[in-house]
Amino acid sequence: MISVLEKAKELGDQLAVSEELNEMKTSQLAVMQNPEAKAIVDEFQEKQQEYFRIQQQGQELNDSQKNNIKELEQKMSDNPLIAEYINKQQKFEKLLEEINNIISQSISGEQQSCDDSCCSSCNSGC
Repeated sequence: MISVLEKAKELGDQLAVSEELNEMKTSQLAVMQNPEAKAIVDEFQEKQQEYFRIQQQGQELNDSQKNNIKELEQKMSDNPLIAEYINKQQKFEKLLEEINNIISQSISGEQQSCDDSCCSSCNSGC
């Protein structure tokens, strides 16, 4: 019998060569190689960290800071390379979520009733 850890390694190996991860990595590389897109992402991450530190200190963000984040988010959405990367990242995260749901269902012995979010992952033919 194959051990649980061996199965986990197999799953990791399959994820490493999955289309979803490959597409995400390709999109990420395109963003990092484009000076304009990279500058937008770098600025967003810098502001995100700065504002996170402010919030960790128990302070609220002021309107200017909130607007700044919204503007940066809009810049990222408007940039086709960044938008594509975010889309591919969400697709990969959805795959991981579906895997987690399958594992959770197996552990609990419960089968979720099929709905739109389930049917795409459980292949039950509903």
